[in-house]
Amino acid sequence: MITSNVGAVGLQNYQKSLAKITGFDQTSKTNKNAATFSNYLDKAVSNVNQKMVSMDDATNNMINGNSSDLGNVMVKMTEAQLSMETAVQVRNKLLDAYNDVKNMQF
Repeated sequence: MITSNVGAVGLQNYQKSLAKITGFDQTSKTNKNAATFSNYLDKAVSNVNQKMVSMDDATNNMINGNSSDLGNVMVKMTEAQLSMETAVQVRNKLLDAYNDVKNMQF
């Protein structure tokens, strides 16, 4: 009976050390600066928005005559377009994954 208690304690110690090594330690979740999915999503959306605003500013400056660098405007437009297309593709993949999980039968 004593050996089974020691075995259980040894197993718990093993689980704790394994959790610390792999990063799945639930007891050390006190880090308030840990990035979450919503933080990543917010950062990505604000990055796309910033590229769109930058494109709008460059276009308005070109139209108003404040800038004569058409190459810069085209670069800003291309960056904004690629950012938007990437965001749409990520959204599509997330929706596909959500629908796959939703349609799973347990």
